[in-house]
Amino acid sequence: MNDQIIILLFLLIGTAATLFLYIWKAKKHMEYRGDERWEAVQNKANRTANCSHYILLLLLAVVDMVTLHSHVQMTFTLNRVMTIAVLYVAFRNILELSALLYYDRQL
Repeated sequence: MNDQIIILLFLLIGTAATLFLYIWKAKKHMEYRGDERWEAVQNKANRTANCSHYILLLLLAVVDMVTLHSHVQMTFTLNRVMTIAVLYVAFRNILELSALLYYDRQL
């Protein structure tokens, strides 16, 4: 039961961050009228958020090596895999939001 509460909490935080990200980006796009500075900020934040793909690949490689050498059999339900995928997207959006906030203040 506790793991479901934790997953629900992460899903709520991720959903709120994703909604805030898209609303804030639209607001800033209207405020800056799509100038080069805002495009540069978005490009830097996108590059930063794309680092999460490298983290995911590294994590998958480590899990694959551990399961390969320890002869552990793991089974996942489709529901759990989809929940993990949604949490990954939420993590990436949180990373992009924090990078946008940081680079918007810097430039």
